[in-house]
Amino acid sequence: MATLTNPVNKQNIIDRFADYVVADANASISWGTNNKPFSEMPNSYFGGTNGGRGIAINSGNIGDTVVTASTIRSVLETETTNYTNMKNLRARLNVTGGGGNTGSRPTAGIVYDQTAKAHMNTGYRSAIGAVNNSNVSTGNTITVGNLQTYFTNLRTAYRAKRDATTTVTIDVCHASCHSSCHGSRGRR
Repeated sequence: MATLTNPVNKQNIIDRFADYVVADANASISWGTNNKPFSEMPNSYFGGTNGGRGIAINSGNIGDTVVTASTIRSVLETETTNYTNMKNLRARLNVTGGGGNTGSRPTAGIVYDQTAKAHMNTGYRSAIGAVNNSNVSTGNTITVGNLQTYFTNLRTAYRAKRDATTTVTIDVCHASCHSSCHGSRGRR
């Protein structure tokens, strides 16, 4: 865990941001391309594994020689938005076929309905909106305390997007044998 120094330097800002937003976004992801809620869920819904994603910014993004409040805010708010596709997913599997279904899920209707944090594809990102800048603004001296509060505000903005659950329902004619059943039709 990084500790902000006085004076604050560019890499120190990035490292502390990673402690607040990146670590929070990557924590406790249940579902991704490597661990789907059920086998019928297409990989295309996911943007990566349940290990999360690495930070995509570095000290060079904060500025050349002069660090400005507007650059800090622009870079960190954009990067925070880039984590909003790691969010709660309500995954539902719906069996549409009427009677005669066989296998482990013979009943028609919703046979799986669970919610967990998932690493969704980037189409599920959403803007974090206005974030209280905590005096990390033009004309103010950027202090350790102001940055700490600002990082907390960024994490709060991320969590609001994470906690807005996305629901995806996948329809299959009969679960558990879907691919083998349809694959064998051509041989009949």
